[in-house]
Amino acid sequence: MKSALRNLLLCLLAALAARATAAAEPAGTTAWELWLPPSGKPVSAVFVAPRWGDGANMVKLIQTKLGEELGIATMLSREDKLTFKEDHFVPSIATTLTAAAAERKHPELAHAPLLLWSHSNAAAYVQRSLKDFPERIVAYCLFKSAFGHNNDLGTGTASEVREFGYKSPLIQDDQRKTMSKAAAEVLGQSIWDMNDRINSPGYNQEHERTAMLKNLADARQQGALVHVTLVRGTHHVIDGQQELMLAFFKTALALRLPPQADPAKGPVKLIGGLEERGLVQDAPSKVVQAYADAPAGESRRAGWWLPTREYAALWNGYALNAKGTVAPPAK
Repeated sequence: MKSALRNLLLCLLAALAARATAAAEPAGTTAWELWLPPSGKPVSAVFVAPRWGDGANMVKLIQTKLGEELGIATMLSREDKLTFKEDHFVPSIATTLTAAAAERKHPELAHAPLLLWSHSNAAAYVQRSLKDFPERIVAYCLFKSAFGHNNDLGTGTASEVREFGYKSPLIQDDQRKTMSKAAAEVLGQSIWDMNDRINSPGYNQEHERTAMLKNLADARQQGALVHVTLVRGTHHVIDGQQELMLAFFKTALALRLPPQADPAKGPVKLIGGLEERGLVQDAPSKVVQAYADAPAGESRRAGWWLPTREYAALWNGYALNAKGTVAPPAK
């Protein structure tokens, strides 16, 4: 009797292990590793990250912290080199998810909204996804992107091509309008480490930081829903920024996914027009206040845009370029 019970338990454990493994296997043999929440419940969104840099660690963080809770699947590129094949990188995301919808019996994957994350030079390609399927992107994070031109959302000066380091492809003029319009709807976060040590010959940290800030400030002037977080980490890796990134993506989903959204029935029309519902930071005073309470005119776009008061409070206590005051709503 004990032997039979033991065998039954072993079979159950083996079945559970097989289910967990199946959930982590990719659909077919694609350029991406696809993971689905083990519960099998419908997927509400897909978190996409290139493997380049700390991509694998960030994907694992999403899986363990938000995946099951919010029904978030993840996609991680199998190889670094995929990141730098721009013509293939973005199209392969949709192709993989469409195939997986049938293979994994999760029809919602074909139209599931996307969360995008990129580390270092991978930012050059994630930012360009804004021109390919902007209507499907909930939010993006450009994490420690190193080079200023990798933060060009289509509204900055022409992407700089330096004589040293990685030369990012130029954004074509006909793409800039599309990217700029998308950046005014998609929530954006850029994290820059003041302690980054980049080994590219001739790398100039101060120059690249200035270029990053200029490109994103220019984008903000044209309505981009973006903010910059300056930190002092230990180097070019995830080292204390986890809470802020998780809060950002969770907040973005809460704001942009319509109630009762069901990608299994087709494309989801994401909620837009959020600028006036958010908050802005006044750069000189560092006061964060509701967009509606800020002085009318260009000054509302002179500082970084933040999605909610709760997130703004977290960011204000976290970012080196914040540390100001989160003003209460005007009466």
